This record gives sequence, structure tokens and C-alpha cells, in this order.
Amino acid sequence: MDLNTSKLELTKPQPSHDDIHFKSKFGSFGKRHIQAGLLFLCLFTIFFLRVNMSVAIVSMTDKNSSNVNFHEFKWSEREKSAILSSFFWGYLVIQTPAGQLGQKFSPKLLLLVTNLISAFLAALIPTASYSGGWKLLCAIRAAQGLCQGFVVPLSYNLASKWAPLSERNRFVGLAMNGGTLGATLALPLCGLLAQSSGGWPSVFYFSACLGLCWTLLWAWLGADSPATHTTISLKEREYIESSLSHTTSTKVYKTPWKAILTSVPFWALIAAHLGNGWGFSILITETPSFINSVLNFDIGANGFLSALPFLCMWLFAFPVCWLADYLQKNNIVSNNFVRKFWTTISQGGSAIALITLGYIGYDAVAAMVTLTIAVTVSAFLFSGFNINHLDLSPNFVGVLMGIANGLENVSTIIAPLTVGLFVQNPDSLEEWRSVFMLTACVALTGNAIFVIFGSTNVQPWNIPDYEDDLEQHHQQQAKKQRNNNNFKI
Repeated sequence: MDLNTSKLELTKPQPSHDDIHFKSKFGSFGKRHIQAGLLFLCLFTIFFLRVNMSVAIVSMTDKNSSNVNFHEFKWSEREKSAILSSFFWGYLVIQTPAGQLGQKFSPKLLLLVTNLISAFLAALIPTASYSGGWKLLCAIRAAQGLCQGFVVPLSYNLASKWAPLSERNRFVGLAMNGGTLGATLALPLCGLLAQSSGGWPSVFYFSACLGLCWTLLWAWLGADSPATHTTISLKEREYIESSLSHTTSTKVYKTPWKAILTSVPFWALIAAHLGNGWGFSILITETPSFINSVLNFDIGANGFLSALPFLCMWLFAFPVCWLADYLQKNNIVSNNFVRKFWTTISQGGSAIALITLGYIGYDAVAAMVTLTIAVTVSAFLFSGFNINHLDLSPNFVGVLMGIANGLENVSTIIAPLTVGLFVQNPDSLEEWRSVFMLTACVALTGNAIFVIFGSTNVQPWNIPDYEDDLEQHHQQQAKKQRNNNNFKI
């Protein structure tokens, strides 16, 4: 390292000629792709385990269930709401601590333990429901949320070690897109399981098996970094590490909380998170109600139509992330342009589609096309603000993601509550229009703040004690020089 190089130059991403040479000759399937695939399956699994209760609780409390082999619980609406929300009690609390723990301990081990516990708790839910009722069930779901709260911050921590700069969009996009598919497929699959001879308990036993299978795969194939992977080729390891050497350090730094919490680009990123969380929550939680009440589709068609937009989003995310990497790798557009323009397409496109939906809602075909567009364009977020944490600070990406994801989930809880303030008559398109207009305003505001104040430059606090290290190095060099002079005398 050139000691006269400025700190900005030190932290600026600068892929070398060797990186590009390696890419052209060794850009085929490697261990880094396996890590991305494992994280995809991890996100798929935890979202499946998160959403399964939304389907299972219908069968658990269904008086008209045709399956007489399983007990019906006479829970009130308030108790059912407590069960459904209890997951987030633990999930929100652990977000920031999870990012901090990922800096100090093995992310592989943390993911292994927390996902194993989450799967074990899923298998306990049927027994707990019978023996302890809704209160014990709430406690188990809160504990599951606590375990799963580690996943997103640690996934970004691992991406900072495994994803070369030229592949960052695809790596993170693939991993995070697993959650989209998991949540989408959980709805129909859990419905089929609940109606099977295994009844609603089979939903949780299947989910537990899914979690256990992923844990075994992760124990076998997962690794904290290329340096700790036992079978990675030397060339692939050198390719990844040389690509990240300008931004990521192996040294464990003390988290610069003051610098992070007073960082304007980071708060701009949080604004984008809040806008996205609000809008996505409305699309996920309220779409079935809108389709049923305004478009008048039956429950069978409702399940398919509710899942269709998210399947389109999942498919669309892959070319979107590939395009972002292609444009950046070939210097067609800047990293800053990709982050902000992709975010604008995601937030702005969804906002325009929602506003349109509020005026054409009674036309079922046009409404479903518009709703599908609103969700599908959200795929651009995977290469937009959703990866900006890695731009700002690869060394503290887990902490940044923990804070941002925690705050985003607060907005996902608040947003559906506002629907009750506007929609008194679910059949009224005019009342739904108010919901869509508010959602669009929140999304556009978050996007505007990110575009104006956001940044893709590595922040100075990414290496917080750089000046101290440099000064110490200068002192050591001066002392060494004095000793050499004394020896010559």
C-alpha cells in the first residue's frame, strides 16, 4: 500500500487488470456461485417459514374444515392477530445486534445455529398449539423471528466477502430474490398441505424439514469467505480478494456508530427503505383483499392472481441484475446512475401503476395487468438502493443492513394499519384509491430523498481508524530509520 495515497483513493473500488484477465478466463461456475445459491435457498426457506402461519391459521380456526382429525382452535380475531404479528416482535429487536454480531463472529456459524433453531421451533408448533394455546404459540413465533432476524444482515456480510465488484448486482440479486420466491410459493403450497390428509400440522413439519435440509447443505458447502473455504481454487480466491482489496478489510474494526448515524447518504438510503417497505407491504398484504372485494374473484382464483405479480417480479429480477452488472462492467453507465435510476424505476414505476390502479380498478383485466406491473418493476430494487449498503461500507454492511432493514419492517407493520383508516367499505374503489395515492406519495418521497442525497462512494468511516494506523506506521518507520542511523554511526 502506498502510504502517500489518500484515504479516498484507498477505499475507492478499482478492479485491476488481473481481475479482468481472470474474469475472461475463469468466469465460469465457481464456489462464489455456490455461496450465492445457498443464500438464495436460505432466503427462500426463511420466507417460507415466515409466511406459512398466514395460511395455516385459517385451517387451524376453520369451523367448516372437512378434516375432522385435527382440533379446531376457537381463537378470537385479536388472538389471531397477536399470533400473526408475534414473529416481528423478535425479528425487529435483533436486526441491528445481528449485524454487529456478524462483524465479530462467524456468519456461517451464526446462520447455521439460528436456522437450525428456527426449523426446530417450526416442528414444535403443532404440539405447542395443543398444549399451550395461542400464548405459547406467540412465544415460539417470536423466537423464530429472533432467529430469522439474523439472515438478511448476515447475507450482506457474506456478500461483502464473496461478491466481486463486477458481479455484485447478480450475487446480491440472486440471493435476495430467494425471499420473493419463498413467500410466493408458500401461499399455494401451504394451502395444499393444509387440505391434505396431514392437515395443518403438515405445514409446519414440511417447513421444518425444509429448514433442516438447508442447514445440512450450509454446513457442508457454506463458508465465511474465500480465505476460509477449503476447496476453492487459488485463482478464484485471488480473483475475488483482489477485486475487493480496495474496499474490504480482514481487520475487525470497532463500529463507528456516531459516523454511521450522522451519515447523510445512509439516512438517504433509509428513506428509500421506508418508501419501499410501505409500498411493498401494501402490495403483499392488501392485494388479496382488493382482488376479492373490488374485482370480485373467488378465493381459488384469488390465490393464483395474488401470486402472479410476485412470480413475474421473481423472473424479471434476473435480467435486471445482469443488465446492471453489464452496464457497469463495460463503463456504459456509472454505479451511481444504476443505483439511483434503478431505484427510480422501482419506486416511481410502482407509484404510477398504483395511482393508475385507483382509477381503472373495476376493469378486472386492466387492473390485474396494472397490479402486475406495479409489483414486477419492483425487481429493479435488487440492483438499486437494496445493494447501496455495500457501496457505502463493505466493512460494516451487516450493521447498515440491520438498521435499515429493521426500520423498513417498522413501516411494513404500520402501512397495513392505515388501510383501516381509509377503507371502511372494501367494495369501494374510491376508498382504495386513497390508499394507493398515499402509498405512491410515500414511495416517491423516499425515492426523491435517495436520488438527491444518496451516494455510491465508499464512506470515510468504512476504515474508521485509518489515520491512527497510518500515523502508527509513520512512527514505526521513523523509529526504524533512527535505529539504522545509530547503527551506521
